[in-house]
Amino acid sequence: MMREKKAIVYAIGIGNSKKQITIQAKEILSVVDVVAGHYGFIEMAREYINPKAKIIDDREARNRSGTFEFYQQNRISAVVTEALKGQSVAVLSGGDTGIWGMAGVFLEAQNVYENEFDVEVIPGIPTLVTIAAELGAPLQNGFSLISIGDEDTPFAVIEQRLKGAALGGGAIVLYKLILENLNYPQYYPEEKYPELFPPREKMLYRWQRTYDILKEHIPPERLMAVVTDAHDQTSNYSTATKMLGSDDGREKIVIAPFDDFLALTDTFRFFTTIIIGDATTKRFDNILVTPQWNYKWMYNKDMMKDIDGLPYLKEQKDFFAAHPLERAKS
Repeated sequence: MMREKKAIVYAIGIGNSKKQITIQAKEILSVVDVVAGHYGFIEMAREYINPKAKIIDDREARNRSGTFEFYQQNRISAVVTEALKGQSVAVLSGGDTGIWGMAGVFLEAQNVYENEFDVEVIPGIPTLVTIAAELGAPLQNGFSLISIGDEDTPFAVIEQRLKGAALGGGAIVLYKLILENLNYPQYYPEEKYPELFPPREKMLYRWQRTYDILKEHIPPERLMAVVTDAHDQTSNYSTATKMLGSDDGREKIVIAPFDDFLALTDTFRFFTTIIIGDATTKRFDNILVTPQWNYKWMYNKDMMKDIDGLPYLKEQKDFFAAHPLERAKS
């Protein structure tokens, strides 16, 4: 529940579409003093926002920043200032705010200012969960999540994570395939971000290294899904750059063998996520399923042999008489 007239930052995840915004998030948005975030997220949540709320659009922070670091500092400082003034502030992140979102930095700020304002983290549906549901159930038996285009993490660290994920044998989710400095080079001066230049060459290098590292333990036939614009998020809420989403702004799902990874890089966008299945992942038409329990079995019709005798299914006797198990096995 919201605290009445309390200085607070609500770090809110709003999922990947308007229909994924939670009831909790809607209630908070309807009463806060300030709403901040990327303009696409603000537009996604617009109808739920208190009409009297002050809007802090990230574009202003970007326009007043000389580097990516200053941009991040400006957008964060704007929110912290409002909280220190005693306001309630909602900060919007796509997907879940605790997965490459804004939650952590405001918890750090709360500690720096010795709890002069509160922070509450409001979960949202992560992009990986949205995409897994679109595909079926490819992540049921565990997975690793790695951002290969993370500008703030040394690529050597990302390479180690890729090696660990490949060696572990589970499903792998790859986030952020495009380096942001490809479209915003002015915010990433080469002297400050040397490993990001030249941007296109570095992006191609990261894709190649990702494939080379993973193929050491992932066979070429392993199932892989490349998903862009989950729930058509680009076409609905943002038109900042052609590299954000698919060419027509609609959701694209490509299921292919892992060996096609490099051949598909021309389709990679900012809003592209890749899910690589594990050794047990199976495909049924356009559905991917990774068995939940173990490597030995999935659902089969023989399971029906025992259930007609269970006490709580006795009322189904007529059904089983009309639908004998022998017929079900045919």
